[in-house]
Amino acid sequence: MDGPFVQTAPLLPYPSRVESPVAFLDRDGVLNLGKAGYVNRPEEMKLLDGAAEAIAELREQGFLICVVTNQSPIARGLWGPERLELLHATLQQRLLEVDPRAHVDAFLTCPHRYEDRCRCRKPSPNMLFLGHHLLRREDEVTASFRPQLYPADERTVNWWGAKPAPPHVLDLMVGDRNSDMGAGWAYGARLFRVSKTIGLSQVRDRLSNADDPGDTFQP
Repeated sequence: MDGPFVQTAPLLPYPSRVESPVAFLDRDGVLNLGKAGYVNRPEEMKLLDGAAEAIAELREQGFLICVVTNQSPIARGLWGPERLELLHATLQQRLLEVDPRAHVDAFLTCPHRYEDRCRCRKPSPNMLFLGHHLLRREDEVTASFRPQLYPADERTVNWWGAKPAPPHVLDLMVGDRNSDMGAGWAYGARLFRVSKTIGLSQVRDRLSNADDPGDTFQP
């Protein structure tokens, strides 16, 4: 199984998508409550308070929204792409029910286990670079919410060097784990770490501050 699954929604109009910053968001523990043994069914998808409103505010500030998540149940054979489609459709629906502006442009999902040594699982930054390329294309992205496998970029990360410069100075990554912070660091994004029981709302005020450099992280 090569590369991450990609689900894209119809892109909303932006003055210039090429020049728009991207907010990369982890899923479980950032947008919804995580669950021991994975979130396996739509009825287990419970939004964290304030997540929808925080996404809506990011959109109002001109951010593209890209969810990047590791979901090894797929490689473990617990469920497949059809379940992934249903889970993310449920998450998007519940976000929009709270705030109609809480639109997610793309969901990128690594289906692999840690031991698979794939090129897309966080802390690899490759899902972030893929999201950057997909969402900032000059031509219109074909919307398809049915998960499609994409080849993963293969970039060499110097974990002992300096944090690289991001494609856009305001690009950011929000997560609750070291793997999220590592992926964001290797991409060059501003990093915001949250508690898995509070999620995105914990840093809502900071995300709106363009002068906030984000949290420090040592790979």
